[in-house]
Amino acid sequence: MTRTVQDVKFALHTIMDKLVGNHLEPFSTEEIEILIFAFESNILFDNVAHKFLPSLKGLPEIHEAASGVETEDGAGDKEQSYQENLITERSDMVKSILLIVLKENIFHEMKIRFGA
Repeated sequence: MTRTVQDVKFALHTIMDKLVGNHLEPFSTEEIEILIFAFESNILFDNVAHKFLPSLKGLPEIHEAASGVETEDGAGDKEQSYQENLITERSDMVKSILLIVLKENIFHEMKIRFGA
């Protein structure tokens, strides 16, 4: 799907809320794709984002569809729990990447302003 600057603009508030913990849902695949687009297009963190693109692109693909059929032995519950754990883990990875990019961007700006 083609992304635009408007996609980044509309998703940024939710992404930042999730980053700081104001919104407890994990990052969705769409939000991750928007972040990748923003980093590739130099919309966010234009000077440092490119070196973190491989990490962001290397996140596991997880289908976030609701689990369907429940079985008698509880295998459906185990599978759903496993999916939820994967989604949470991927979300934590996105948070880590974003925090590192923020830190690197601040350091880059400080080098420009104060010299290195």
